[in-house]
Amino acid sequence: MRFRPRLVALALAVSPFASASAQHDLFTLPIDDPAYRQIDGLARTGCVSARVSPYRPYLLSNIRRALVAAVHDDACRGTLLDELVRRFRPDTTPPAPLPEPGAIPPVGPVMLEDIAEGAEEEEPTGLGVGVEAGVRLTSVSRGVIRPLWLDVRPTSEGAPSAVGFGRLRVTWDGGDRIAAVAEAIAQTHGRNDPLVRARGFRTTSGFMDFTEAYANARLGRVVLSFGRAREAWLGEGEESTVFSGHGPPLDRFLVTARWSRLEIRAIFASIDDVVLTVEEDSLVPGTPPQRLHRMMAGHAFTIRPTRGWEVTLGETALLSRRGGGVDLAFANPLMLYLVTEHDTSYAGGSATGNNLTVFGSTRLQRGRFTAEAEIVVDDIQIDAADRAVIPHQLAWRLSGAMGFAAPWPASLGVEYRRADSYAYMRRYYAEVYHQFGRPLGTELGPDANMLRASADVWPTGRVRFAAGVGRWNRGALRLTQRPAQAAFGHAGEPYPSVSDERPAVQEAWLGDASVEWLDTRLPVRLAVELAQIDNVNNQPGESGNYLRAHLAASFRFRYP
Repeated sequence: MRFRPRLVALALAVSPFASASAQHDLFTLPIDDPAYRQIDGLARTGCVSARVSPYRPYLLSNIRRALVAAVHDDACRGTLLDELVRRFRPDTTPPAPLPEPGAIPPVGPVMLEDIAEGAEEEEPTGLGVGVEAGVRLTSVSRGVIRPLWLDVRPTSEGAPSAVGFGRLRVTWDGGDRIAAVAEAIAQTHGRNDPLVRARGFRTTSGFMDFTEAYANARLGRVVLSFGRAREAWLGEGEESTVFSGHGPPLDRFLVTARWSRLEIRAIFASIDDVVLTVEEDSLVPGTPPQRLHRMMAGHAFTIRPTRGWEVTLGETALLSRRGGGVDLAFANPLMLYLVTEHDTSYAGGSATGNNLTVFGSTRLQRGRFTAEAEIVVDDIQIDAADRAVIPHQLAWRLSGAMGFAAPWPASLGVEYRRADSYAYMRRYYAEVYHQFGRPLGTELGPDANMLRASADVWPTGRVRFAAGVGRWNRGALRLTQRPAQAAFGHAGEPYPSVSDERPAVQEAWLGDASVEWLDTRLPVRLAVELAQIDNVNNQPGESGNYLRAHLAASFRFRYP
């Protein structure tokens, strides 16, 4: 009995980590969680086992599976792995040996005071509640350059100098095969925040919304998910040329399946409606406003021929329909969208209101070196006659990184991203590859490219220093422009493009530095960005230097 106070003290000491380890395997980790940077940092230092998936958000079960493999890999040892294991608590103990036939299992001593005679154990509800409260402070000089897909704008159109926010997260553990999450957010201001989709609360500048609200269920190897969450396929963090997380969360139905060498993912989601008008779009004069309901479908598969090599292929389809309705032909993950497009039996007709893409990627890691390549084919011309009038519409990305282990874990990387002039674009704004004016592809938007070098250092598993410098060029086209621009008739034009209204190519040097405290209880991030831009907004001779400093900090209580 004299050891009981010590045991209680030990239990209290590990309780912050126990709350994380108690999270259900079917919960997903939001794509802005600090653990993604820790997992990527671990992988770049040579831990091939730390690679979880090309699709985000990650299931906690997949994170734990990767950590179990990393624990048994000598190349993964270090403070980064220690922090991730401490947070997610994967079961790394070897399985207990089978008992000998006829053996009697040992029985430990029973304390009478631990048994309440006649008492009934309360049935657990499976409910968990967590809260987070924080503040974001932003200071800019001269103008606002982010998000990158928009023009440079006055300071008054940027984020407010101080924004407070709070989150309430409720989880439900329904057993081994089902779990649910609902996360509500309240924020004092939403100006220039690309994740905001809610209207202002009454007459205030603040808003309330749900950032996550989903239920996940497991059927063997298949996981079904229905509800609201953010998605990002390929790329890193929130960035992807294929399917990025730069915009608000999606209301979607998701199907995933995973084996050791194969991973499959299919999604069908609703995105924002668009109203086409004569004033803003290329409609015949006298045409009444046209409301189009828009949906997003996609499926992909990834194979892993070897431990450090993976290849991904897939398709996406942005669908717009007058009068609403769901086209189940495109919701079927087992049918090719490029074939379905030309099926005359479905209601959409041939090539009406659809923006289809195909994509592929490969990722190779050998020791501390990682190389990645991905490409999105929005449109490509096979016939010479077509190439004479329609340019290719491609978006692609190449990257390489080298990790170092001493004296601290660190990595150096270089990346090139490019989107052709009319990539992601179509004749009508409803068919442009966006939601709420935020890109579904790369943050650069169409008609832009960037070459960037970066470095990061991890003095401890929770402290990260990062810096980068890049060259950014962009042409005259914008993802948000109306009327939208089709590629027909623009073959042979220079890249990046120019126009009568935007006669010069915008060129810029970008630099950034940040420090992060990646704590599960008190995360803090401080970042400073500099930009030297020539031909601002594609106007000749317009130049300027821009500075942005950003601090984000929050306190989490029983928050995953």
